[in-house]
Order: sequence, then C-alpha cells, then structure tokens
Amino acid sequence: MRLAPDFGIVGYTDRWQYYPGDDVSLHLSSRHPCRATIRLHRFEDIEEVGAGVDFTTSAVAAEPIACEVTSQDTVIGSWFAADLGEDALARGFTLGLLFQPSYVAAEGNGLIEITLSKLTIAVTLDNKGHPVLAVSGDTNARVRLADPVTLAAWHRLLLICNRDGQLRLVMRRQKRLWTAECDLPSRHLGGMASLHLARAASAFHSFNGRLEAPVIWPGVFAPEDAFAKLDRWVDGEGASVSDAVAAWDFSRNMAMADVVDSGPSGRQGRLHNLPTRAVKGSHWCGTEQSYLHAPRQYAAIHFHQDDLSDAKWPVAARLCLPDTLETGVYLIEVSGESGRDTLPVVVRQKKAKKNFAFLASTFTWLAYANDRCLLHGSNPEMFANRLLILTQNDCELASDHRYGLSLYDTHMDDSGVSYATRRRPCLSFRHSQRGWHGGIGSSLWNFGIDLLILAWLQREGIAYDIVTDDDLDKEGPASLSPYRCVMTGCHPEYHTQRSADAVRGFIETGGRFIYLGGNGFYWRVSTHPDYPETVELRRAEDGNRSWASEPGEYYHAFDGAYGGLWRRNGQPPQALLGVGYCGQGFYKCHPFRLNAAASDPRVAFLMDAPPVTGSLLGDFGLVGGGAVGLEIDRADRHLGTPDHALVLATSVPLDDSYILANEEVGVNRPTVSGAMSAALRADLVFFETPAGGAVLSTGSISWAGSMSKRRNDNPVSTLTRNAIRRFSDPVPFTMPSV
Repeated sequence: MRLAPDFGIVGYTDRWQYYPGDDVSLHLSSRHPCRATIRLHRFEDIEEVGAGVDFTTSAVAAEPIACEVTSQDTVIGSWFAADLGEDALARGFTLGLLFQPSYVAAEGNGLIEITLSKLTIAVTLDNKGHPVLAVSGDTNARVRLADPVTLAAWHRLLLICNRDGQLRLVMRRQKRLWTAECDLPSRHLGGMASLHLARAASAFHSFNGRLEAPVIWPGVFAPEDAFAKLDRWVDGEGASVSDAVAAWDFSRNMAMADVVDSGPSGRQGRLHNLPTRAVKGSHWCGTEQSYLHAPRQYAAIHFHQDDLSDAKWPVAARLCLPDTLETGVYLIEVSGESGRDTLPVVVRQKKAKKNFAFLASTFTWLAYANDRCLLHGSNPEMFANRLLILTQNDCELASDHRYGLSLYDTHMDDSGVSYATRRRPCLSFRHSQRGWHGGIGSSLWNFGIDLLILAWLQREGIAYDIVTDDDLDKEGPASLSPYRCVMTGCHPEYHTQRSADAVRGFIETGGRFIYLGGNGFYWRVSTHPDYPETVELRRAEDGNRSWASEPGEYYHAFDGAYGGLWRRNGQPPQALLGVGYCGQGFYKCHPFRLNAAASDPRVAFLMDAPPVTGSLLGDFGLVGGGAVGLEIDRADRHLGTPDHALVLATSVPLDDSYILANEEVGVNRPTVSGAMSAALRADLVFFETPAGGAVLSTGSISWAGSMSKRRNDNPVSTLTRNAIRRFSDPVPFTMPSV
C-alpha cells in the first residue's frame, strides 16, 4: 500500500480541513527520537489490485521540511480542578461530596487530591474498591476503610481536617458509616491550596463514576452536622454554602468547561478531558427527562479513566500549504528512521469556484475514528459473516491507550462514549485503513469509499469544490448557496441541527441534491465552541446501537437538544432525501433491479439507452461486489417520501446476513433478515422539488464501489454522471401534477 503508515511515528493535525495558504500544525510522536521529513502528496486515484485496491498520489511541488520527533505522553482520563488560593484551608476544613463509583481499575483510582505548600492529602480507591486516605509530606501516612464501595450506588463522603493536623475520612451509604483517621506529617495547612477531584496522584487512574455537590467549609464539623449541611447543599439550598470556602454546582453551565462556585469567594473550577455532563444525579426520580426542566436532578458529572478531549502534544512542525493548491484530499507524509505516518487533510477553496460540490462527511469520519469494535465489540464476525483480519491500524489501536475512543466504543465502566475529538491521533482516518464493515473485496469503509468517489470524479473530468459537515455547521445555508448541485459521500450518518438545516434549506430553495450513500442523516450530534473539533452524541431510545444511553440522559449537554435518531426527532431522512435507513449487512453486496418507473420521461436524462424493466443494475463493484450493500435505505411514504417520488430501482432479495434496523422491528420475529422481509431493501429514488430543484438518492453505501469499477459498460457510472450533468444545468425541474 503506497504511503501506508507503520505507526513508528504517529501524529495528528489540529483540524481536518484547510484552505490553500494555511499553516497545518503537526503534533507528532515517535517510538524513538528521530529526525523526520515532511512531504505533501495529493490523492489522485484508486486502482484495483486483485480483490483489493491501491492508491495513486502525486507529489506536491513544495520543498520538504524537516523536524525532530520525540516520544509524547498523553494524559488520559477526566478530572476537575480548582485553585483555592492563599491560606484558604489554614483554619482546617471539612470537604463533602457525593460519589457513585462505576468501575475500579486493577491499579486503583483517584478520587480527591488536596495540594498544599508542604503536603498532599489524597483519597483513592484501591484495587479492591476500599477508600484509602493517604498523606504525603515530611513523612507519609496511609489508612484504609474496612469495607469496599458498592458499584452503582451513591455514597456520601467527608474529609475533615482540624488545624492541629488530625485528619478524618468518613463515608456513609444509606445508614452505614465507615471512618478512618490519621495525623498529618506536617501541621502546617497554610499557603497556596488546590483541589483535584476524580484524580489523585499520577500513580492512579482517574475516577470512574459520578461526582456531585463538592463543597469545602472552613473549620471542622461533627460528621452528623456535616452530612446534614451536605444534604441541604445537594437539595440546592444556597444558605448551606454561604460560608463555604467553595461550593461547586455541577447542575449549572452544563455545556461549559468552567464550573460555577456558588460560595461567596467565586473560586470557579475547571473540567479537563471532557467528562460526561447532563447525566443523572442522586436526586433523579424519573419525573423529568431533560436537565433543562429539572437541573437539581442532573447535578452530577460522570468521569472516566479513558476520557480524552485533547492529546495536547506540542507542535513538532508547521507545514505551509501552497497558495496554488487545488481542491482535494492531501496526504501529509511524515517519515524518519522510527517509521512513517500519513495524515489526510481536506483542502477547500476560500471562495466557490465551481457550481458542483462534494459534501465531505467529516462528522461521520470523526464518529468512527479509532473504532475498536473489531477488538472489543459484540461479535463483529457474526455481523460480517466471515473471519476478520486485523489491520496494522487495529493492532496499533489495541496496543496503545493514548488514542482515545470512538463514538461506537464504551468506557471501562461500560458506559457509552458520548464525545469524540479530532485533537488526537485518529488511526482509522487513514487512506490505507480497511474496515471490518467494508464487505468482501476491498473492505473500504467511510473515508475509503469517499476516496473512491473523489477518484471517480477526477477520472470523469468532473470539476468540483469540497464542502464539509463542519462548514455546514458553522456557516449554515451560506456554505451551500454558491452551488447548483451538491453530492454527498457514501455515509453521511451524523449531522447537527445546523448542518441538516443547511441541506434542507438548499433543497427547499431549488438546489439539486445527490445522496450517494446509505444510512444518511441518521444520528443527531451537536458541537460547542468550548470544545473545538469535538462532537457530542446520545444514543437515545432507538436505532442500531453498539451502546445505549441511560434513561433520562437523552438530551445533549452541548445544546440541550434531544439526541438519538433524526427519525425520533420528527425529521426522518425520507422527508429530506426520499429514503431512510432500514437495515445492514457487512458480507456481500447485491444489485438493484430496475422498476417500470425507470422508464418515466421525467428521468430520461439518467440513462444513455432505454432502460429495461427487470434488468439488473450494479451486479458488480469494488465494495462487496454489488451496488446494494453494507447499510441500505428504502422509500417509505409514511415517513415522508414525497408522493410524486419515483422508485427507479429496488434491490434484489438480500442474503440472510442482512438484518432489519431496530426501529423497524416492533416485535422480534424470525422474519427480520434477508429475503424474508419486504421492508429490508434499498430503493433508488428521484423526485423534483417545488422551487425547481431535484433529489436523487441511491440508498446504499456500496453504490460508489460499483460506480468506480473500471469496465467498458458501467451503467452505475453512467447514471451518476448523467445525474450530475443534468443537476448542474440551470434549467429548472418541473414538479409533476400528483
């Protein structure tokens, strides 16, 4: 595989899309310190090599640059931090909080760490789940509670320290009480003080579980009095913290990294590595499902030892992109004695130059970045219906924790991963990566199939601009307004409200839209300016899911919107595209069979020769061997497919590795697979819009594999090319009378 990474050097860029003339910051790490050379290549084409493919690139005429690459550490795990100021704890203190542990690591987990000028006080969980109080300073002290914590149960915790240095740890669960005491090795509590929660000393992983209502009072209280004050604070009684050193309210500013201090001194806290917000607290009772309606029921934060929002590797080099770069995908090769990595970036023009644009599915690429389901998922070989082979990317992901997780993975405590960021190495976002979902043959998936589309456009001589999901989310309808025709990639599964609205507005105002994929506009995600290059997902209620959100946690922290399927949000893809997701199968792909509607004069422009009803379309291809496969969509007038839409072709009966989507199954039964379900099919659909535009939807991820197949007669390629030609023509389409 040309320019394939071997991951002796690993890196990432700050973002995935740039303009000509931009500087690209390269964050790099290597197994061994080395000098590396950086070269820029343009992706050109994909060639068939046996049952697989290889990639053709061209070197960009720019002087290579050199840099030094060393090994980088990544701080994994989320935590809370706050500065308490000078002498804030000098008179002694009482710290209280609620915690709900969800997993205990074999090495233990940190819970609390107070750092003073001359000593550190830490509360951790040992590998058996026992709370441990440890003090380090002039000398060390360590005591352990007699019983371990109970997973998934709420505990109340007090850490009480008087000015003479007696330290007491008290834990309560329901009516049971545990206590441990020790003396400080140093009696001095003055000086600058800071607090970390969900983290204690580098030897321990971050805490796995939920924290709520942390508060510090000056001085010492008897445990029963402190628990009573803590309970009033948990109930939201502000007077209980009017004298506090600090009292942080996790129910406020849900979307922000800063945490409000409700005490008198305004000692705001800060969250690191993006723990999960908008989760149920100790008071949740099921009467409300949105934190916007009942903030006190959502006054907790869920921390994980494997959270990651930003690897924060230093910039090893900056590559200046030439001003003359054309639109396209470029590969930044970083090679040295330690190895090689190849980082893809999308280059978009600052101003539209064409009337046709390719919409890059950057949110979907990110959702799958570092997907470990092949390693840790539920029977992926059953889904794929074959023996699966680990790629070098898969092996590298398995061997190193520094890369973070995908939106398809679960944390160590089995809770779902709700956030994904580009600011870390994303090993599956590589031109050479093969997906276990990719079907027999090339095994291309997501970014790889989208490269098939770009290669086909270049071979066909079709000039294009690139627009990304991120552009739609940031710029709204203005991002698409310069174009007459827009075509998606193979799998535009994830969209924000703003990006979906931009497409909807484009179609409603007469734009021509080609949906060249399957399982599109399926999950709702959100973005937030506090967390650049990051998306949030809640897998609510329905849909094909590798994990499910907890009841009561279906609303996004970033924007307060109800998460899950767009279909569940009242915006089914059929109403936008004419088709919507109905099932999947990851083994082999199948052809379409032309319907009588393919001969309708309204779509005469699609075919070079008169179509024959019943003939096959796409019984070949680089992805699974056919134009229908992997994930598929069908028309459904009950879900919004327009009455005047033409179903030009429907898939032949599928094999039994194909299964209906969850939302399509009211009651489990043995007729949800293959040829036994009439609802499990792909439809090729065309319809006009009132403003003179039109939509063509292929309803299949593997369409691009057939379209890209080099052969003398390729009707899939012909149909797609003719659609782009007509959709780019200014002559308006006419709505038929219904």
